[in-house]
Amino acid sequence: MKTVRVIAAIILAAILLYIAGVNSEGRPEFFSHKENDFTFEMTTVPKASEFSQVKIPIKITGDIQPNLRLLFRPSKYGQDETTELRHYRNIPLIIEDSASGLYYATVSTDAKGGKLYYYFEIRDNTGGYRAGLSRPDGKPFILKYIGHVPTLVLIGHIALMTLTVFFLVVGFLYAIPLIHRGRNVRAMTLHFAFAAACAFLGGYLLGFAMNHYAFGTVWEGVPFGTDATDNKTQLLFAYMLFITLASFGSWSKGKIGCDIYSSRALGWFGIGGFVLMLAIYLIPHSIQFTPELTYTVCYSFLGLLVLLYTVGRLRMRFPPRRTGRKAKSKRAK
Repeated sequence: MKTVRVIAAIILAAILLYIAGVNSEGRPEFFSHKENDFTFEMTTVPKASEFSQVKIPIKITGDIQPNLRLLFRPSKYGQDETTELRHYRNIPLIIEDSASGLYYATVSTDAKGGKLYYYFEIRDNTGGYRAGLSRPDGKPFILKYIGHVPTLVLIGHIALMTLTVFFLVVGFLYAIPLIHRGRNVRAMTLHFAFAAACAFLGGYLLGFAMNHYAFGTVWEGVPFGTDATDNKTQLLFAYMLFITLASFGSWSKGKIGCDIYSSRALGWFGIGGFVLMLAIYLIPHSIQFTPELTYTVCYSFLGLLVLLYTVGRLRMRFPPRRTGRKAKSKRAK
């Protein structure tokens, strides 16, 4: 049975990691758009090394007349995606092969952690708008400047986060029987404890190093920042830590403390951990939310975990008084 669980965990972990990789907004994306008989085709360049030259190619086909200007519209210093796009700079695209409609723009990147927002337009020589290419939601494309991450740091981070997923999935598979009054709580909580340890080492310690080398920051989980990736890691770690502490009696074989919830409740919490991880991995890896939404969701979730732990502790300290026939029979004995 243990072998079956391990094999199932490996398969599920591989599927989740594949989904996370496919969903990542840090990957190049292909965009195609047709407007006023002009067709744009482009594969994005989402990130580039700091202090380098980057080529952003694009294909534009249609009736390109001499009086038309094909423009690369990058943001100016201090501008971002909330700036009205019409305030971005106007830079003519460079012709690579006009017969095939191939053009490109070049960008000189700055220090790691910086970003460039951009889109494309076609205007006539009087400034009249003819067509343009931006993201489907009307926002500009983003080019992030990143630094070099040492190979050992990158491999260590990936390996530990992979082990986090693996141990969490194994814990989930042990949690399922608990909701039918199973008794092997220790096996479930041990795997969640291992997952929490791997998440701490890979997500926090090596995560700090990853952020430092790649973006020039350390940690942007609340309350220090609103980066979605850091906050997703923090929420998952906090939940696994909650399960570990809530079942500390089983984890320590009764030597230290006791479980603050029943085995069935802990089983449901274990299943909830898998659901949380699934939701987190379905969210694109590099997506960013508004600071208000990030703070609201993260603080509410962390507050809920604190409340659940406090309620469990109070239940153990002040158990409900027995009433009725069972209480009388207990007094008679």
